[in-house]
Amino acid sequence: MLLHIRLLQLRLTLITFNGLIAKIMLHPNIEQKFTHLFKILDFNHDGRLESSDFEGLSENILIFRCIESDSDVESLINQRGKEIWTAISEFLIEKGETTNCNLANWLKFLEEKVINASSRSFDILSLKTVRDIFFIYDENRDDVISKREYLCFFVSLRVGIKQADECFRALDLNNDQRISKEELQKAIQEFFKGTELGLPGNLLFGDAGDHKFSTRNTYLSA
Repeated sequence: MLLHIRLLQLRLTLITFNGLIAKIMLHPNIEQKFTHLFKILDFNHDGRLESSDFEGLSENILIFRCIESDSDVESLINQRGKEIWTAISEFLIEKGETTNCNLANWLKFLEEKVINASSRSFDILSLKTVRDIFFIYDENRDDVISKREYLCFFVSLRVGIKQADECFRALDLNNDQRISKEELQKAIQEFFKGTELGLPGNLLFGDAGDHKFSTRNTYLSA
């Protein structure tokens, strides 16, 4: 019992929101994945998420996906980037922050909006994410993501291309050389909610243990 309490204490991270103490209690495997995602979104690698990061990432996706200007896909990419940043900003303002989304605030944001979300809310979010990914990357509209399309997904997010084959095979649960919407939704659920090591969905955005993203300053406090 004492050992169990001690382990819980070790996972308790205290961070400050303008002098107010907030508690983050994330499973270490989930925290590692969320940190990896933070580094992907931190486009300029300065240790903070800002609106310019989402603008830069959106532009990168448009370039590598060869999207035409003023297309529906371009509109969706730009819209989603703005929506995510707006959600983060509103969360930080609510907590008394001045839109300073460092790593600690990002973890707190995902803890509240994803980990603590109801099953229904999370299912809706995961289905929306599946639809968005397919709308952006399913170039030939055959309702599956091919290895080439998945490679485009990796490159546009600046994930290490050497991992693409391993990650694709992990997500392709029935080994048919394609990723279905059902397989992608399962991967999304495992990435954001799964605590076990070795889950295929852990590799959705590449290996979270890969330190390709050399964020210069990954702040745990403001």
